Amino acid sequence: MAGFLGMRGTGDWVTDQRPKNWREMILRLYPNGTAPLTAILSKMKSEKTDDPEFNWWTKPFPSQRATITGIYTNVTLVTAYVSGGVSGDYLYVKMSADDCKQFRVGHQVLLRDASDYSLDVVVKVTARSLNGASSYITVKLLEADDNSGFAHDLSDADVAMIIGNINPEGGTMPSGISQDPEKFSNYTQISRTPLSITRTARETKLRTGDAYQEMKREALEIHSIEMEKNMLFGIKTEGTGDNGKPERTTEGILTFIRENAAANVNDFSLNPTYSGKDWTDVGGGEDWLDSYLELLFRYGRQEKLALAGSGALLGLNKLARAGSHFEISTATKAYGIKISEWVTPFGSIYVKTHPLFSEEVTLRNSILLLEPENLKYRFITDTKFYGEGGSTAAAGTNGGRVDGSEEEFLTEYGLEFHHPSTMMFLNNVGVDSSV
Repeated sequence: MAGFLGMRGTGDWVTDQRPKNWREMILRLYPNGTAPLTAILSKMKSEKTDDPEFNWWTKPFPSQRATITGIYTNVTLVTAYVSGGVSGDYLYVKMSADDCKQFRVGHQVLLRDASDYSLDVVVKVTARSLNGASSYITVKLLEADDNSGFAHDLSDADVAMIIGNINPEGGTMPSGISQDPEKFSNYTQISRTPLSITRTARETKLRTGDAYQEMKREALEIHSIEMEKNMLFGIKTEGTGDNGKPERTTEGILTFIRENAAANVNDFSLNPTYSGKDWTDVGGGEDWLDSYLELLFRYGRQEKLALAGSGALLGLNKLARAGSHFEISTATKAYGIKISEWVTPFGSIYVKTHPLFSEEVTLRNSILLLEPENLKYRFITDTKFYGEGGSTAAAGTNGGRVDGSEEEFLTEYGLEFHHPSTMMFLNNVGVDSSV
């Protein structure tokens, strides 16, 4: 199935197709195994880096809105506006410098009160002044301040929202505004999984099969599992190893979300809003999920991937049995990966059981939601097998001969993350409130 969550390719293994690298081999061998993120990323965007520290820039969609901190009738911001404004009057709308940078002369702006939308008054920006917390825009009222049906006026306004721009016939081109991108960085980390077998063991015929090939398969699986955990839980550090050489660790997805989208991390059992609620209570788990999924789906595409523990899936199933409006169906979407499609009012979520979450009791009721296309696998050395006597034998591999084979899988890698607001980590899904 082409284009599933940004995965490249046709969605199916072509007859006799050989995986292009060891990470694709992980996907082919274990499409529903213990490292689903590693497997999925093998079919996503990847890019080689020539330095162990790599940087990137992302630019979020501009909000084109500001929080109003005061409205005044004079440029010195001394006399607060009270009421009675008419079309043609000039007012000075105070806001933060960051908010003020979004506005320019000629912008058409809606001044509103978040608690009374009937107050809405349309104005035109005629000037802008950047001065820290005392920044302001000068606006000309295009209508009288008499719209509210609930005894409110512009003295109650707390939001300024750009709704267009106004230009006269034959006018000059207005000044442009731009939004600064945000810089992020990460390190690559070296992951090594050794494979050792004596010459005698390698030559011994076993009824259970080739011992060497089984050890090699097992080493690849362990290598992928440890990479998987690291890409989830790792933190970014740089130091010196025991040998006096540089040693780095790479940042994982959960750390990135906590640091850059803290509002997208929550725990039902500890959320005070749902204090005393059981998971299936009215106003309990379903309301909590709706609240956070609405937040998540404000940004990005209308399809997300969820990596979930078995306890979290059980929690979703409990809501379905309790008569909620959940709609979950099972399907195989691409490359043999088995998923369940969870249809929400906000978009579709493709739920994949994560065995490592299910096995670990502290993660069993957790769900990680993301858009795989917002992750890019970066590497200095992609997963490679360094075997004795092979074309990929590392320099010095055969030095200091031992009576056996000393080989390894090695990867130097990291993740590049885009748009943290499209990711979320939910804990204790299906667990009753403990507060």
